[in-house]
Amino acid sequence: MGWNYNFIDHTADIAVEVKGDTIEDLFIASASAWQESVIEKNELNSSVKKQINIEDLSHEELLVHFLDELNFLLLTKKWVLAKINKIEIKKIEDKFNLKADITGENINEKRHQIKVEIKAVTFHQMEIKKINSKYSTRIVFDI
Repeated sequence: MGWNYNFIDHTADIAVEVKGDTIEDLFIASASAWQESVIEKNELNSSVKKQINIEDLSHEELLVHFLDELNFLLLTKKWVLAKINKIEIKKIEDKFNLKADITGENINEKRHQIKVEIKAVTFHQMEIKKINSKYSTRIVFDI
């Protein structure tokens, strides 16, 4: 398993180049980049389990909606992702299905500091590419 991400300069938004050995690694790297963007990485507890299930027509839509769900949990439910325990992405007929088992915890203002509020995960410049059996994309977070 291997993945990485690299933040790049972008006017007024946050942009990141993401790479992964598998499509699942790409999604894990993307979630990690989102996490680093929004919250100071103090020690996060994996005390509360959640499951995310999403179905979309493309990998790009699936990734945007997955990150949107993490952002929704943070901003609306005041819950922060600590770890993706398992993620599975399959193509079923003409749709892509994502199932993720994640853990995290409720925001504790004494322990957690939100760095920036992401308004939206955008499709701007996003195209998931598979080159030499490795996946890559660019993600732009609207802040």
